Amino acid sequence: MDRISDLSDDLLLKIVSSLPTKNVVATMLLSKRWRFIWTMLPSLDFDYGSDSEIEPSEYGKFIKYVDRTMVLNRAPVLETLKFKVGPCYGSEDLGTWIRIGMVRGVLELETVQDYEFDDSIELPMTLYTYEKLEVLKLTRAIVVDVPDDVWFPSLKTLHLVSVKYKTKETHRKLLPGCPVLEDLVLDKTLNGFDVGSIYVDVPSLQRLSILDTYEEANQGDPAVGLCMIVMNVPSLKYLNFVDTFGDLCLCENMPEVVEANVRVVYEDPKKLLESIPSVKRLYLCLSASLETIKQFVSQHRVGFHHLLHLELCGGCEGWWDLLTWMLESSPKLQRNNGFYEGISRIKGQWRGPTSVPGCLMFHLHTFKWEDYESKDQEKRILTYILKNARQLTTADISSWRSYSGDLNELVSLPRASSSCQLMVNGEKLVAACSNKI
Repeated sequence: MDRISDLSDDLLLKIVSSLPTKNVVATMLLSKRWRFIWTMLPSLDFDYGSDSEIEPSEYGKFIKYVDRTMVLNRAPVLETLKFKVGPCYGSEDLGTWIRIGMVRGVLELETVQDYEFDDSIELPMTLYTYEKLEVLKLTRAIVVDVPDDVWFPSLKTLHLVSVKYKTKETHRKLLPGCPVLEDLVLDKTLNGFDVGSIYVDVPSLQRLSILDTYEEANQGDPAVGLCMIVMNVPSLKYLNFVDTFGDLCLCENMPEVVEANVRVVYEDPKKLLESIPSVKRLYLCLSASLETIKQFVSQHRVGFHHLLHLELCGGCEGWWDLLTWMLESSPKLQRNNGFYEGISRIKGQWRGPTSVPGCLMFHLHTFKWEDYESKDQEKRILTYILKNARQLTTADISSWRSYSGDLNELVSLPRASSSCQLMVNGEKLVAACSNKI
């Protein structure tokens, strides 16, 4: 402890900044050297809601603790202010603390609810015109009530996770007031609140996550809760779009996207996939019927001329046709990382590409297949890959249901690449690369 006490204030603050605020405040009892260190903390993190030992009757003490900590804080800039709210929190208390943070020039504000309760918390209206805020993250229990004059000229990060919205026009009013926004998360997974149509028209946006996977969304009337999602984000670099509800999606061109996670339930995903022509890393899961997939891949040819890394989910019927389609559409593909999430078995005969795709002849060096079961059509796909992938260096096959004899027969499959290493359940098959065709 003596050695630590000899450090400068700046170093001490860096050491204790990762601790909960209440623990840092407790260091004032260590010695005179530590008495006022806690008052210089640039980040304050108040956790009441997740502490099961604090009873509602003790909430008054907690209010005094937060009040005292914030009033005595002497940091030149209050960088971060975080609250984990509980059932005793009210709009008045939280609003007071937020306003104090605004007076202190707070740059990042975050509120999190760890468990569900009925009461909702409204933020002070002055927050929506606070010009210094750079990061705003709200998770549950918060009512977002956006005034007409909303203005966040410095806001770069906005996360709205299962919050409640005062009106269905919230997004259309809020986002135009964020002219430099770079990172946006809209997630209604936890509670499925009806947010109406979502319009993301933000020229500066670089990262976007839209998540709609509410478990009860598909129960009852399928038309209830459906909304339209419109994206116009020309500067976007990263897209995480997960919609298991089947909302209507309209996308403008997103020419700068280099990484995308797309998991959707759409009858025709052509417009969505056409909007990310420059993607280099893609996780793709299209949940649709077998006939829908067959019709889609037979009618559309979307070119992924920059795609290097593909992860294809096998949780839907017709994934084998998607694989063929992606191989033909991705001439520079280098890595294909397997099939996940309850793989759907092949129905009928897998036809394969009409000619050997360019990615197999010149670029593909890694092929990974999870949950391989040695079925006839699965063997046919794997045989085709090994036979035609001339640059393949690693074929990684995992199976937890197949007999060892079914996997060992992979040794005898012909391969186009003599430098290939065939891995089965994490173990290298020594003879795997000896059968060059």
